Amino acid sequence: MTDCTRTSSDRTSSEQQFNAQADKYASSEVHRFGASLPVLIEYAAPQSEDVALDVATGTGNTALELAPHVAQVVGLDMAAKMMAHAQKRAAEEGRRNSIFVRGSAEDMPFPDGAFTLVTSRHAPHHFRDAAKFLAEAFRVLKPGGRLVIADQISPNAEIKPWLDEFHTTRDPSHFTQRTVQEWRELTGAAGFTWVKDTLVPYRMDFDWWTQQSGCTPETIQKLRGQMTALSEAHQQDILTEFGEQGELVAHTDFMMVARLERR
Repeated sequence: MTDCTRTSSDRTSSEQQFNAQADKYASSEVHRFGASLPVLIEYAAPQSEDVALDVATGTGNTALELAPHVAQVVGLDMAAKMMAHAQKRAAEEGRRNSIFVRGSAEDMPFPDGAFTLVTSRHAPHHFRDAAKFLAEAFRVLKPGGRLVIADQISPNAEIKPWLDEFHTTRDPSHFTQRTVQEWRELTGAAGFTWVKDTLVPYRMDFDWWTQQSGCTPETIQKLRGQMTALSEAHQQDILTEFGEQGELVAHTDFMMVARLERR
C-alpha cells in the first residue's frame, strides 16, 4: 500500500504553510505540551547511548524533550522558519547535543544505520508517501532500533474521506489521516514489527484550531458548514460539540502513538 508521490509543488506548499505559521506553532501549548508527547517518550524509552532522529521536527518539541536522555538528537524538517525556532530554543536551554538539519521525511540526508531511535510526532498526516517515509526510517535505523510515531488517525474508514476534506480545508498541507489498520499494513510492508499502540484524545477548540492555521473568515464558515452536513453518527465518532445556538465549539482528534522495531 502506498500513497501518491509528493511533488516539488507539494513540498513548496507545505513549507510555505509551516513557515507562515511558525510563530504560532512555537507558542502552541498543544504542540509543545500535548498529551501525546509523554506517551511517545515512554514508548521510545530513550537511553543515554541513543542517537535519535526526530522527523518533521517543526519547532523541535519532541527533539528537545528527547535531548536530556540521549547522546545526540537530530531534528529534520523542510521549513526553515520552524527550525529557526527549534535552534533558538535549543541554544536557550543549552541542548548542545541537539542539531537541526533541513531535509525531507521521504528522502533523508543520512547514511544507513545512523540512528538507534527515530520519532515523528503530529506530522505524518502531511506525508504524501508514507511508504517512502517508512522505508527511509527503516534504512537509517540500526538493527534493533525503534520507530515511534504519534499522529492523528481516522477512527474508521467510513469517516476518513470527510475528515481529509475537513482538515485540508483548514490546512492545505494536510494529506490524509490514515486508520490504525492502514498504519499496521504500511509498517509491516516496510519490515517493522508492531510492538504496541494507544490512542490519545485531543479536544480541538474550534476557535483556537482555526486561528492556529491562519484560517480566513470564509474558510471558517466553510468548515462550520462541513461539520453541520456530517451525519450525527460520524459527528459522534469525533466527539463533536455544539453550543447553545448550534455553533461549532470543538471536535476531537485521536492521536495514535505506536512503537515499532527494526529487527
